[in-house]
Amino acid sequence: MNQLKVYPVFHRGEKRIALQYEYTVNSEIDMITRELPHSRYSSTKRLWHIPYREDYQSYIKGAYGSIEGLKIVFNNNEIAKEIEKNVTSQGRKILLKIDRQNKKIYIDHGYNPKIFEVLSHTGKGFWLKKQKCWVFPGNNEVYKRVIAIIEKNGFQWERNFVSLPAGNSVVTKPKTSKRIVSLPKEFQKILKAYDETFVLRRMSPNTRKIYFGFFEKFLADNVGIDIEKMSYREIYGYIQERSKFLSETSLRQTIAAIKFYYERTLGRDKMFFYLSDDKEIKKKKLHLPFHEVKAICDAIDSPGDRLLLFLVYHANLGLQEICSLPVHSENIFDKRYRLPGADEDAIEYFRLLVKEVVNVYPHSVYLVSHNGKAHTVDSLKLKLYRILGYYRLEDIYKKQYELILLGTDYSPKTQKMYLGAFMRFLSYFNYKHPVFISNEEIRDYLILHREKSASHQDNLINAFKFFFEKVHNKGLSEKDTIRPRKGFYLPDYFKLEEISVMMDATQNIKHKLVVAVGYTAGLRRQEIQNLRLCDIDLENNRIFIKDAKGRRDRYALFSRHLHGLYKEYLKECKPKVFVFEGSRQGKQYSTTSMSNVLKKMARAAGIRRNVHLHMLRHSFATHLLEDGKDIRYVQELLGHRSIKTTERYTHIVSDALSTVVSPFDRMVSETGFGSKMPRAP
Repeated sequence: MNQLKVYPVFHRGEKRIALQYEYTVNSEIDMITRELPHSRYSSTKRLWHIPYREDYQSYIKGAYGSIEGLKIVFNNNEIAKEIEKNVTSQGRKILLKIDRQNKKIYIDHGYNPKIFEVLSHTGKGFWLKKQKCWVFPGNNEVYKRVIAIIEKNGFQWERNFVSLPAGNSVVTKPKTSKRIVSLPKEFQKILKAYDETFVLRRMSPNTRKIYFGFFEKFLADNVGIDIEKMSYREIYGYIQERSKFLSETSLRQTIAAIKFYYERTLGRDKMFFYLSDDKEIKKKKLHLPFHEVKAICDAIDSPGDRLLLFLVYHANLGLQEICSLPVHSENIFDKRYRLPGADEDAIEYFRLLVKEVVNVYPHSVYLVSHNGKAHTVDSLKLKLYRILGYYRLEDIYKKQYELILLGTDYSPKTQKMYLGAFMRFLSYFNYKHPVFISNEEIRDYLILHREKSASHQDNLINAFKFFFEKVHNKGLSEKDTIRPRKGFYLPDYFKLEEISVMMDATQNIKHKLVVAVGYTAGLRRQEIQNLRLCDIDLENNRIFIKDAKGRRDRYALFSRHLHGLYKEYLKECKPKVFVFEGSRQGKQYSTTSMSNVLKKMARAAGIRRNVHLHMLRHSFATHLLEDGKDIRYVQELLGHRSIKTTERYTHIVSDALSTVVSPFDRMVSETGFGSKMPRAP
C-alpha cells in the first residue's frame, strides 16, 4: 500500500506543505504531485512541497482522492517540530557583539534563513561557518546600516561590547606592531628588495601585510641558507612540509608570498606548486528554440533520430531519463515533465514524432530503443554522437562549444581562436564526432600545417588539448602533438630620428596623437583603441590601462610634452567616450585605420621597410633600456608577467657590437691590406 506523508515545513524561510512518498517511475502519485500548482522538489529534504494553505488537509485529500489504496498521513509530530524550530529562531533576539579593539561587529542570529539572506546581500561582511555568525567591519556607517536592516525586517536586537569575542565567536589576535619572528641582519637586504617590489607593483597595504608575515616566516625557517640561490626542489620541499600544519588558505598565501619574491623580485621563471587537480570544465546543456530544432529535424528522414535530437536539445531531458521512457509517452509533458517554453506547437510536434516512432517500430517497449532493448547511457551517447556526424550538424557543434567556452575564463580572443580552429578541424573530417577521431588522424592533420608559422601550430595544439582533453575526456598522445620549435627573432623598432620625422610628416592632429600616445606609453594597439578620456591623468602624467592582456590593470607613462597637443586635439575633434573615436562619436577608432595611419606616416618620412603599430611598443622598451633604466621598471610599464619577455630587448641594446672589434679590422691594421686595395678614380 502506498503512503503519503503530509506536514508543514519551512523551506528557505517560506512556509510550505511537504509531500513525502516513495518515488516510483511513472507512478500515479508522482504525476499528480508534479501537476499541483507551484509544486517544487527539495534536493536537501528529498521531498516535494507546495505553498502553504490553511485547508491543506482537505485540499490534499481531494487532489489524491482518485488513487486507490493510497494512505494519507498528516504527521502532527513533524508539524510540532517545524513550528517549534522556527518559532524559537524567529523569536530569538539578534545579538550584536562590538569589538572596539579590532573594529569588528559580530552578528549572531541563530537559525534564521531570512536575516541570513538579507545580510548576505549587503556585500560588506562575511559568514564564519565554524562560529556560525556574521562579521562586519566596525565603522559607524556599517553599524547603522546593519541596525536599519535588522529593524526593517521586524527583528529585535541587543548589543554587547567585548574586548575579545568569547564563546562561539571568533577569537582574534590583538594587534601588535612587533614582528612575529626575529630575523638575522643579513635578511634586511632581502626584505628591503621585497618591499621595493611591492611599491613598484603598487600592491595594496593589506596584501603587503599578509605577504610580509608569511615571507618572514619563510626566512626564519631557512636561517643559514642562501635564500637567493634556493632551488625549486628545495622551495617545493619546504611548501610540502608546511602543508602539514597550515590551512588551505594559509598555505596558498604562503605560496603566493614566496612566488612573489622569486618571480617578481628576483625575476625567476614562474613556479607551479600543484595543490589540487585542475578544475573541470562545466558542460552545460545546450537548449535550442523550437524553430531551430524543427528546422534541423525536418532535414532528417529517421523519426527515431529526430525524436532523440528533440528530447536532448529542446526538451533538455537527461540521457538516463530518455533511456527509461516507455513507448507510449505522448503525454509526458502534460504530467511528468515540463517542456522549456511550454510551446503548444512543440508539444504537438513531439506527439506526432512519438506516433511516427510507434508506427515504424510497433514491437518496441521503449521510446528510444536498440534492437527492442533499452539503451544504456553510454550506448545512447554514442548513438547521439553518430547522428551529429552522419547529418553533419555543424550548428549544434558550434553552439555547444560556444556555450562551453563562455563558461571558461579565457579571453574573447582566445575563445574565438579555439572555436575557429576546432570547427575547421571538424569540417576537414566531414563533421565526424571528435570521440571517433583517432590520434593518428590528429597527427596527420597537424602535419598538413607544418608549413604554417610556429604560433599557428601552437594554437592548433592548444585548441585540440582543450576540446579533446577537457571537453571530450579523450587523452592526446605527446608523440602525436609535438609542438614546433620556435625561432628567436629580434623585435624591429624605430630610431629616435625616425619617430621625430614621422611626427613631422603629417599635419593631422589625430594621426599625430595616435603615434605619440603609442610611443610615449609603449601600448599595444588594443590598448590604444580602448583608451577612454577618463584614463588620461594629466596632473600625474600617467595613463590607466584597464583590463589589458592577461586581464591585468596597470599604469603607463604620459609625456608632459604632449599636454598641449592633447588639449588641442580635444578642442578640435571633441571625442565623447574614447580618446580616439571613428566617424561616429562614442565608437572606437578601428585598429586597421590606426595601422594605415602609421604606414602612411612612415612612407612620408622615407621609411621603406614594413612597419606596424607594435613597433612603437618595441621602440619604447628599447629606448628606455638604452637610457639605462632598470629592466624591472620596463617590465612593469610594459605589463609583462615574466621578465624573460622583457629580456629580449636587451639583445638589441647589447654593447657587444659597439665594443668588440672585428678580426678583419685587426688584419688590415697589422698587414696594411687596406692600402693595397684599389681605390676609386
